Amino acid sequence: MDAYAQIEQNRLDFLRFNQDKIRSEVYRGIIDTTIYGTDLSAVGRRFILPSSFKGGPREMWQLYQDAMAIVRHCGKPDLFITMTCNPLWPEIVRELWPGQTVQDRPELLVRVFKLKLYELIRDLTKRMILGRVIAFIYVIEFQKRGLPHAHILTILHSMDKPHTIDDIDSIVCAEIPSQDKVPELYDTVTSFMLHGPCGMAKANAPCMKDGKCSKGYPKSFSDETFSEVDGYPIYRRRNNGMTVHKHGHIFTNAHVVPYNPTLSWKYNCHINVEIATSITAVKYLFKYIYKGHDRASISIDKYERDRTQEIDEISEYLDSRYVSTLESCWRIFGFRMHQHSPAVTRLQLHLPDMQQIRFDPKIETLDHIIERADL
Repeated sequence: MDAYAQIEQNRLDFLRFNQDKIRSEVYRGIIDTTIYGTDLSAVGRRFILPSSFKGGPREMWQLYQDAMAIVRHCGKPDLFITMTCNPLWPEIVRELWPGQTVQDRPELLVRVFKLKLYELIRDLTKRMILGRVIAFIYVIEFQKRGLPHAHILTILHSMDKPHTIDDIDSIVCAEIPSQDKVPELYDTVTSFMLHGPCGMAKANAPCMKDGKCSKGYPKSFSDETFSEVDGYPIYRRRNNGMTVHKHGHIFTNAHVVPYNPTLSWKYNCHINVEIATSITAVKYLFKYIYKGHDRASISIDKYERDRTQEIDEISEYLDSRYVSTLESCWRIFGFRMHQHSPAVTRLQLHLPDMQQIRFDPKIETLDHIIERADL
């Protein structure tokens, strides 16, 4: 973790001490300085964090725009899949040295998760387990000290989209499987796909907000699946008497997180599969997967902040920045933090006189910048 903190700080220091090479402003703003007589050194943002910096807000915004371009070209997404690492995978446990725990080997954990994730992407795109995928997007996320997980959005071919109730039931299940018929799937679902306890059973659970579960658990029982209810289907959750006794609590089908039986059986980890066919859910889903790092900060100034104070995007990025050992290993190894297909080509489009101009206030005058920009 200390090693990656130094790596990131060196990259930020390079950007801070090379602002003259990346400073820019729109043409209209340069013209305004000639009218109001503003000092050229005050034009543009003093310390900017360019989109080339991985994990910065500008890069996340551009990735969000790329994702929306894919939606405009290929259509709205069909499946929202979340995969979380299982620290007890046999590939991890068998490589531990005597006396070690998974917390002692973060580099081993992220390597195995990366291999499992890439296999899942191949299952979705090459083997077409859930249908022919014409476009996909995934983003890796690390929540505080939590395990790494991937948010995946897929757009299916028009012939494979889940149009009917039977299509939805063939992809998503929200019930406890039979322990006698599929014991391995039963163990996976009861270990990773049960939400809770929360509500009256545990009022201080992390999901509790204003006295209620923010995820809506336990869900209501339903004998059949209903589509298009507030942008998401209501999955079949029959009150068939299936229960699981775990940690002193009783779980039923109302506590099951939606999953795909084939994927859960193969990967033996938390894989939440949701049908997201409503257009109202598109922007929420894409903004959710590109929301960036969790952070919380507060600033109390004795005096009102000067409106002309220069903006330091580098310091804003570092404020409340949280780096865990797992994220550090993932980034040091150079593993992908995101990927999308098909590729997106970004075009520089702007309104009249709103083109970006790069300049060096130490060696260029206003007249020279305007003359150069007009060419």
